[in-house]
Amino acid sequence: MEIQFVLEDSNPQFANALRRAMISEIPILAIEYVDFSVNDSVLYNEVIAHRLGLIPLVFDTKGFHFKEKHEDEKTCSMCEVVFAVNKKGPGMVYSGNMKSSNPDVKPLYDNIPIVELFEDQRLKLEASASLGLGKNHARYQASNAFYRYYPVAKLNGKTKNPEEAVKICPKKALKIEGNKISVTPDCDLCQECIKIAEPKGVLEISGDNTKFIFNVESISGLKVEDIVLQAADILKDKVKDFGKEVKKLK
Repeated sequence: MEIQFVLEDSNPQFANALRRAMISEIPILAIEYVDFSVNDSVLYNEVIAHRLGLIPLVFDTKGFHFKEKHEDEKTCSMCEVVFAVNKKGPGMVYSGNMKSSNPDVKPLYDNIPIVELFEDQRLKLEASASLGLGKNHARYQASNAFYRYYPVAKLNGKTKNPEEAVKICPKKALKIEGNKISVTPDCDLCQECIKIAEPKGVLEISGDNTKFIFNVESISGLKVEDIVLQAADILKDKVKDFGKEVKKLK
């Protein structure tokens, strides 16, 4: 699940804050603790637990809260989900073999391999999942997100070899017709066209530092559009909190 969008009338500071929020500040449900009863497989408990922690889980974002909301160490169905695995070999143990205590919470895909069991081998465990943030651990990372400057092309006169400049573009993003030039968002500012364009300095390709092309890929159970919207809401809340703190200084 991946989307691409353009952020306009902004600046690099805000773009980077939005990127960081989408990656590390959105609450994600992931497996944190694993209790093994039987593990006859060839993999150590730690390896299987690590694999379980990285399985993306589908869940209702409004139906859960952080464990820290409880003053004591008790947990509830709103802050923890338990998965059980009980399988005997031979055969592969997949994410679809994880039985959830909450029917609304399940692995995003049923065919994620966990470990292969051979004859007379068995795997029995219980794994508890809870909310966390990507800035604290990678298993809670909501997405992969990056941005780049929107490309801008400019001609300073007339180029002697427009066909060569257009042809050398690896992305086929450049177009020159007479004194007019245009470039598509596919341009990655590699500057190859500038190196070959004659005379030197006639062609300029730069990035607009007020306009950004974002690519966001969900690596969690959340929809990618929900990740973008939640990140924007998180930044709004941060601005409000900052405003309140500033007022206290007066």
